[in-house]
Amino acid sequence: MSADPLYPRSVKFLRWVARIWSILISGVALLMVFVPDPYSTNELLPIKDIILLSLWGVAIFGLLIAWRWERLGALITIAAMFIRELVWVMLNGGWLAGFLIPWVFIVPPAVIFLTVSYLERKASRA
Repeated sequence: MSADPLYPRSVKFLRWVARIWSILISGVALLMVFVPDPYSTNELLPIKDIILLSLWGVAIFGLLIAWRWERLGALITIAAMFIRELVWVMLNGGWLAGFLIPWVFIVPPAVIFLTVSYLERKASRA
């Protein structure tokens, strides 16, 4: 973040919106990982589910990386979500519209991080 008094407040605001959103998403992800599933049958997950969950984890990790490197973290998040969709189609031979639900929560902060990165570069060139 720049200490310049002319640094746009909107960029700071957007950055903090994306950061707070990424904290909330990370918290929900941690809850899903560490809170026991009451409906669990204690069976091992199929390998395709492990792959898909891992890609979801990479997307969450990308949001955390975006705290330091906004563009890199945002691109990791968006790429991981896109790859997750492709892997699902390849493994199951079809597409599931319900898989878009995580996009609604995970991708917007990544897009905000990308926007902040773009605005910051634009301001530094001016």
